[in-house]
Amino acid sequence: MRSSEMAKKPTNYAINEERPYGILISGHYREELGYSVHRPSGSVDWLLMYTLSGEGVVRTAEEDVLCREGDAAILLPGIPHQYGTHGEAWEFLWVHFIPDPDWSPWLRLPVRSERFFHLSLPAEVRHAVVDPLNRMHRHSLRDGRTALHGRLSELALEEALIQVRLAASDVGEIAMDSRIAEVLRYLQFSFKEKIGLPELAQLACLSPSRLSHLFKEEVGDTILNTVNKFRLEKAAQLLSCTSRRISEISSDVGFESTDHFTRMFQQSFGETPSKYRKRKTSL
Repeated sequence: MRSSEMAKKPTNYAINEERPYGILISGHYREELGYSVHRPSGSVDWLLMYTLSGEGVVRTAEEDVLCREGDAAILLPGIPHQYGTHGEAWEFLWVHFIPDPDWSPWLRLPVRSERFFHLSLPAEVRHAVVDPLNRMHRHSLRDGRTALHGRLSELALEEALIQVRLAASDVGEIAMDSRIAEVLRYLQFSFKEKIGLPELAQLACLSPSRLSHLFKEEVGDTILNTVNKFRLEKAAQLLSCTSRRISEISSDVGFESTDHFTRMFQQSFGETPSKYRKRKTSL
């Protein structure tokens, strides 16, 4: 079930003008042999999977990695991948999310291969990850769910990610480059506008080419993909909480073409905007 976002303005918790990031969808699956998901172009969000029992396998261009009980795997945006059950069954908790930029200093994890993190957690700390992930999922499924429940889901996810980060003890604290942090914050509040690379480079006091390289290195994705994440998440909120036409929402969040918006939305959320709205409004 996808979770809606918490707004900061108390007058309207349904529409979030200031936080175009957070949990997109989460779940608890137990899948038999034959279950498989294939994303040849990757996804536009982050994906965390934690194995509770059985075995799964994550395939990237570089390697196949088995996920067993107590393993945490994180796929960053844009990495082509496939995952599925390995053996008789695979039980796992999962969440698609867009990280809060404030998480960046401690979300710099030691990747196993490019844009892919995998860690077998020590038995004594597994509960510290499982407990908040279970809370996260329960809040997202709660009857009469409100924006406050959505915020609790996000806080639980943040707790789980911090515990994973603590378990990856071989990595020192790495702070995000202050120039990139400034650009990222600007994009958070200006994603609806036409944003030019030269203007962003001037803001960061960098050349356009250096900004592009450093942004991807620090954030884990390109500037364009990051802007599109913000736009798509805002669109999902508007689809869930307003009756505006899809073409209007597409324009509201900064897409010039409704067809392009629809393709991007389906790639990110796994369904068209109209199907997403129908499902969300029927809950």
